[in-house]
Amino acid sequence: MTAPGKFSIRDAFRGMRLAFEQHRPLLIRVTVLLAALNALSNLFDLTGAAPGFALAVGSFVLLGAVYQGLITALVCLPGRPEGIGELWQAVRPVLGVLIWVTLVYSVVTVAGLFLLVIPGLVIFTIWSVAGQAVVVERKGLFSSLGRSTELISGRGPSVFAFLLLLGIVALSISLLVIVATRPLGDGVLGSLVTPFLTNCLSAPFFVLGVASLYNELSGRGVNPEAARPPDPGPDQP
Repeated sequence: MTAPGKFSIRDAFRGMRLAFEQHRPLLIRVTVLLAALNALSNLFDLTGAAPGFALAVGSFVLLGAVYQGLITALVCLPGRPEGIGELWQAVRPVLGVLIWVTLVYSVVTVAGLFLLVIPGLVIFTIWSVAGQAVVVERKGLFSSLGRSTELISGRGPSVFAFLLLLGIVALSISLLVIVATRPLGDGVLGSLVTPFLTNCLSAPFFVLGVASLYNELSGRGVNPEAARPPDPGPDQP
């Protein structure tokens, strides 16, 4: 097996900047649309009832998977898509697998953090680009987790440092938004405005960063020219 190349945090951040500059209009449109849908989904939870909470959590997971998929298709697949519809066509066939990957990654990471901390951080790192493997390489649930582990093998500390920086910046942005919108209260207005602004400002930073990370690890660069991989259909989880 070929030894992994060195991962550069500086190059990953440079990739983020170039990807944003290259795809800015469409990235903003995707982000605003998904942020608006996410904010509206919070209304389910205002009743305090269990079904409302379940709907809110389900919508959060679904929209999070869709957003990750669309941004990955935008940044990691070749060509220059003209609209959200074209991105959706690239994500739709693998959306089910992407949702499962999102759930497994989130649940195992959180469980690891609660139990022993270190295992959660390890999973957070080695499975961080599994979603990108689903969208770009059409991997299934387990093969995408394995592919992510393979890409990060030998570069774990630097990848973790990059993800940690992304998380700190995204969390800082979210906290600033929460403080700024606190006067709106916890009613309907606050429940709409706060998550909308949070998702508009912090979510794209982290998701764009992970997409750039995948490009760096897989050798695709910012605007890969390699042909789109064939679509034999996603592996079954």
